[in-house]
Amino acid sequence: MERDLHKAYLESLEFQKTSSENTDTKLWVVASGKGGVGKTFVSSSLGITLSKLGHSVVIVDLDLSGANIHTSLGLPPSHMNVRHFFEGVKTLQELVIPTPFPHLSYVQGFWDSWTPTDFSYTQVQSLLPELKKLRADYVIVDMGAGALEAHLELFKAADEKFLITTPEPTSIEKTYRFIEAFVCHSLRQNSTPDAYGNMISTLRNHRQRTLEKPFSFRSYLKEQTGFQYDFFEALSSTPVRLIVNSARSQSNADLGHSIKSVCNKYYDLGIDFTGAIDFDNAVWQSIRSREHVLVAQPFTALAGQFLTTCKQLIDPEELRAVV
Repeated sequence: MERDLHKAYLESLEFQKTSSENTDTKLWVVASGKGGVGKTFVSSSLGITLSKLGHSVVIVDLDLSGANIHTSLGLPPSHMNVRHFFEGVKTLQELVIPTPFPHLSYVQGFWDSWTPTDFSYTQVQSLLPELKKLRADYVIVDMGAGALEAHLELFKAADEKFLITTPEPTSIEKTYRFIEAFVCHSLRQNSTPDAYGNMISTLRNHRQRTLEKPFSFRSYLKEQTGFQYDFFEALSSTPVRLIVNSARSQSNADLGHSIKSVCNKYYDLGIDFTGAIDFDNAVWQSIRSREHVLVAQPFTALAGQFLTTCKQLIDPEELRAVV
């Protein structure tokens, strides 16, 4: 097994040498407002799908409270993990671990920490350039749940921003809270303290319905001084990609359109509803058998949904031609 894994890793590195000459590394970040929504499943599925399409991929596990990308890929935990990067013991590239899947590698998350682990804004700033230096076409970051400052900063820097939710009310509520926090975090860094404080106060009054006239977030920002750039215009080039996971019905799948509509009405903020992922018992069964469902059942509707999502993002013209 070890010999086969090493061979696969060498083949992956050789592929990365040739592929990285032609493209820049793209950073995909997968986030969620609430834990337990299938974020790691989506991250690993995107990675496997991209690798099947012939792209080199590195998945970086940054879930501080429950790093388990290795489990999702059917691998044992490694003693070398991202902690060694933050401690200055290893470079991030030196922590890349091969998998049995051609062109797919990963960086083990915090697994051997027996004390609470914090992830600071400063650490994010040191990590971001190293992520882009990894020898891969795509680097997928599997973040922990919640709108922590470090999560929001990584999310903002991503080439593709995936926000995962489920049809459950608690998940939907936390998804809206994450979007709100992301908008405010991005604007705080590009505004004066007074302008930011007034904006937060206005948003609070809007939520409490105490404003005298209808509120448009976009119009409000344009009318105010103290903001250094148009956040909405900047976000339009890399919108938040919403994925509804574990959809059991058509109404569950349509939830993404509803969230998109609310964001547009409440914030004048356009997000992209990338699609819904069907609920499938095979997912949790595959985790128990330590074989990823896209490997155990590569020709199911579930696999097709991830294939469509990846093709839509990396080569939309080809997808339209097929359709």
